[in-house]
Amino acid sequence: IQRALEKYNRVCVIRFDLYVPEECCHHAMSSNQLVGDFIASLRAKITYSQQRSRASGNRVHETDVDYIWCREVSVEGRLHYHVAILLNHNAYAFIGRFSLESSNMYSRIHQAWASALAMYPEDILGYVHIPRKPFYEVIREDFNSINEAFKRLSYFSKQNSKEYSRGFHTFGCSR
Repeated sequence: IQRALEKYNRVCVIRFDLYVPEECCHHAMSSNQLVGDFIASLRAKITYSQQRSRASGNRVHETDVDYIWCREVSVEGRLHYHVAILLNHNAYAFIGRFSLESSNMYSRIHQAWASALAMYPEDILGYVHIPRKPFYEVIREDFNSINEAFKRLSYFSKQNSKEYSRGFHTFGCSR
């Protein structure tokens, strides 16, 4: 969060969960390639959207796509990732309408996860979970806004659903 605030006065933090379908689990259980593929795809989709908007003559605020993720396995054995992306709030301020047909962050997240899974966005409905209050506006030098987002993301650090000693990370972030 602090690194993003060094770049932007206001940061939009969007929090969501990505579930791995059972048919993909064998591949996903041995690495974190899926979440890496997701981040790469999401970055490409945001870059494309901004290029398209700029080409249409619109003012575009540049943004990096910073991220935080953690890998967990539920009691039922279901592999999933908790993810937060951090964007320039002037470029993106909300997740948007919950519709795959929209050209917003909600549909980009679905499309990027579908791309990482080598599936169609319509086939992964239910594999992207948007929790209650999914976005936060974090303002540089506003301790309350920073603290609120930090408290929400601290959930990523719970230990009881992490897999250790498997040879790969259970936590990652942009650098």
